[in-house]
Amino acid sequence: MGADNVDAFQRLVFSVPRLRVQAAALVLLSGVYGVATVAAITVFTPFALDPSRIVPVAVLIFLVPFVVAAELFPRVLDGYPRPWSYFLALTSQFVLFVYALVLSGADNVGNAWSIIWLSFITLYLLNILVLVVSTGIDRSDRILLASLAEPALLIAAFYALGGSELGFSTYRHVFAFASLLIAAGFLVLVLLVVDYLIRSNTDVSAFALTSGLLRNDRESLDLGVEARPAVETFAVDNGDRLTVAAPWVHPGPLGGFGGGQLSGNLIDALNGAREGEDGATDRAAVAADGGAAADGDAGFFFHVPCTHKEDLSDPADAERILDAVADPDRTERVSRLVTESYGEREGYADVRFHGRRIGDRQVIVLHGEGIDDYDTGVFMRDVDHDEVLLIDQHRHDIQNGPEVEIQYGSAEADRLKRAFDDFRDRLATADLADGYAAGFAVTRTAQNALAMVESVDGQEVLWIGVDTNGLTPDVRATADACRDEFDAVIPFSTDTHASIHELANMRESDLDAIERAVDRAVDDVAPATVGFASRRTEPVKLLKNDYNGLVFSVNILIRLTIIALVTLYVLLVLWLFF
Repeated sequence: MGADNVDAFQRLVFSVPRLRVQAAALVLLSGVYGVATVAAITVFTPFALDPSRIVPVAVLIFLVPFVVAAELFPRVLDGYPRPWSYFLALTSQFVLFVYALVLSGADNVGNAWSIIWLSFITLYLLNILVLVVSTGIDRSDRILLASLAEPALLIAAFYALGGSELGFSTYRHVFAFASLLIAAGFLVLVLLVVDYLIRSNTDVSAFALTSGLLRNDRESLDLGVEARPAVETFAVDNGDRLTVAAPWVHPGPLGGFGGGQLSGNLIDALNGAREGEDGATDRAAVAADGGAAADGDAGFFFHVPCTHKEDLSDPADAERILDAVADPDRTERVSRLVTESYGEREGYADVRFHGRRIGDRQVIVLHGEGIDDYDTGVFMRDVDHDEVLLIDQHRHDIQNGPEVEIQYGSAEADRLKRAFDDFRDRLATADLADGYAAGFAVTRTAQNALAMVESVDGQEVLWIGVDTNGLTPDVRATADACRDEFDAVIPFSTDTHASIHELANMRESDLDAIERAVDRAVDDVAPATVGFASRRTEPVKLLKNDYNGLVFSVNILIRLTIIALVTLYVLLVLWLFF
């Protein structure tokens, strides 16, 4: 995913601790910060604060304002998660503590006054920025008022604890409070201008996009062009049926936007699950141990070599992809698996093809080490989808993915095309054998996974597929360990973009479920037939070149926002101190 730069979103998302843990931390840290603040002021300033001040400082400065803000935000901003609100409160509490330590180094009362008010303004702006990004700029009026609660309580506590005794004129008090409001207005104005510029370029609100991604909303992007992509269907029947959809559609861009949940939606549908009006999935047909449905039929998803330009614009178009899934003719006459590496010949670390003939057709699996995505025309520009099913393993490390994207018409694309055509010619000479056998199992736990074993003429091949974007190290290690038992092992991922929360945090997979699936697939091996077919969808919208505009706009948003914040902070320091 690195080649498209959308992983910038991924780094903004994290798993916050449980609400109970955060609430306890907020209370505990208020005491710690209160003690440390009183001690720092006593040690580093001429003011010797009485220890009795610790409790008022801890409660009025470091606890009450942040608890009130944490509880207020979800009530004022419908749907804002309380765990996020408490995490924001913990972050703001820490920022205030840092300012308190800086305050202990102030060399005069005037600088101390400026530091105190700079801290209030910083917290106000921090709350505004985080809430706008996570809920959308259309709520800016509510956000301005709700965010004011925290600094207002801090200002009240400041005066209650002696701020009015510093000897400053009424003008200085009014000036400081006006500075807070002016800074907030300037920040919102900058955000509105940035949003307007991006919306005028892409017709998409950047803040609606980021807030939707963070909340994992399911929404359509009013972008893209109409197309009728091919959907290839791979099917195995050994008495039970495995149906694997391989649409020439990229499962993105992210989260619930466009086709980000495409792979999971198709896997759900192919395994008999139904989606309710609220988007929830009914998995009642799934076996209790996480296996396939009770009737033995199962389904999964293959990723084909394509880029984010093939992303769906509207998540509802997944239904049209599903409608194009076919019931292919099947045969028991197939070839043994053929494998060839072209890395050294074509200048890459490893470009490898696995493939087998299925009657007069070919199924080919591609792995390009260090390559993320490929334009659709790189391999298939002159190849009939009815004759070849091409699958991209996408087996890179899930947290350290490659950044190379192969563009159609480039020298790299030409080298890969030569290798692909050479492999197809070699595969065409492979002998067909009777007696194809296969077994399969699909796990339907928190993580969708497929295990399939194919047996042809004494050669056994294991497929391990996981509905992730790349593979976790434990899955890669499991696949390597299985090579002692099988003639070939083909690990792959679906390149899903369903959840940036998972993309940002996944370090391991459900190995127990995967290993159970492998065991079931081995036990399930029986004489079978196999085949694939290709059909075009009804018209759907694919992002195409609009995706580039979307990514460029997001990158501009990130950079402009950072520049604006740095500029604003510098102006605040100059405004308050000079």
